Amino acid sequence: MPNHNRNQQGFVLVVSLILLVIVTILVVNAMRVTTMNEKMAGNYMDRNRAYQAAEQALRQGESLLQNNAETCLSGCTGSNVNGVGAVASGNAVPSTWSDNGASNANVITGQATSAKYLVNQLSDTLRPVDKSSCKAYSIMGRGQGIDSRSVVILQTIAYVCPVS
Repeated sequence: MPNHNRNQQGFVLVVSLILLVIVTILVVNAMRVTTMNEKMAGNYMDRNRAYQAAEQALRQGESLLQNNAETCLSGCTGSNVNGVGAVASGNAVPSTWSDNGASNANVITGQATSAKYLVNQLSDTLRPVDKSSCKAYSIMGRGQGIDSRSVVILQTIAYVCPVS
């Protein structure tokens, strides 16, 4: 009876080690992809939380103007309505949020995320012709997710007009 095992001289061992290395590489790569997808989903969720917080801040600013509409028709300022800043300088809409200068921003509490809003009265030259009897206000909302790197800033312009 001939012995065929002597001719192989460890060939099966080499092939099985190569297959084991290939399977290990595939498993490690699959785990990396799964981990990255999980991080991406978490970041998307946190950015969505920040966006919702910024939306909530805008609604709070609009609510402030709506609740003080009679006072704001003659021009709100920080002294007569809490949370409304002075007339924008240079007839410009505020275009950036500065955390350093946002100490007068109103903080919204009662949630896991952070939300702030700033309301500034705009110059009368920024009003459209059809809103000549109205006052214009810039409302900026800043939302921050649970991770401090997830920040969303939204801005809108609201008009307070007399009710006819």
